Amino acid sequence: MKARYSFLKRFNFDTLYNTFLGLNPREQIFALIGAGAALLLVVGLPLLLASSKLSGLEEQIREGNEKRMEIGRRMEQYQQLRKKLGEMESRVEQGFDATVSSSLTGLATEAGLGERIQNIRERGATPSELFDEISVEVKLTKVTLPQLIDYLYKIEKDPKRILRVTEMRIKRRFDDKRLFDVEFQASTYRLQQAGG
Repeated sequence: MKARYSFLKRFNFDTLYNTFLGLNPREQIFALIGAGAALLLVVGLPLLLASSKLSGLEEQIREGNEKRMEIGRRMEQYQQLRKKLGEMESRVEQGFDATVSSSLTGLATEAGLGERIQNIRERGATPSELFDEISVEVKLTKVTLPQLIDYLYKIEKDPKRILRVTEMRIKRRFDDKRLFDVEFQASTYRLQQAGG
């Protein structure tokens, strides 16, 4: 602390000012420019460095906020997908039809095709990673296109069960071109229990 005080004590502004006044005008301009440049370096350079550091930190904060918001959006999407998965699992559990053959017969009767069923044959369960697919093959004869559409709609849109038509073959009859013979496969699904 003493060294600093002694330097300021030895530094005499009056002598410096008198020396400055003793310079010719051209030297005074150069001295002012040099002093201004030195002052600008001493004050401006640290401010410039601090400003660039602050702008870099502000950019990092902005990027961090964007990433935080993106994580929030992803978490929300994950929660929505998880909710949908739970709803689908619940629907599959409730929509499984153990009596798929009799259900298809009942729906055919509702569609006016009860006596048009030639054959219904269960194919058994086909396991996959998450669920078992139980399929039934249905053969219909002499059905009109509107009757077939109504029947398929009743199968696919049944509110109590999950039934899906997975394969279908349609042949036009030779004796009456307005009628069709139809073979299709309908499936219902059962979630596999945990552990197999």
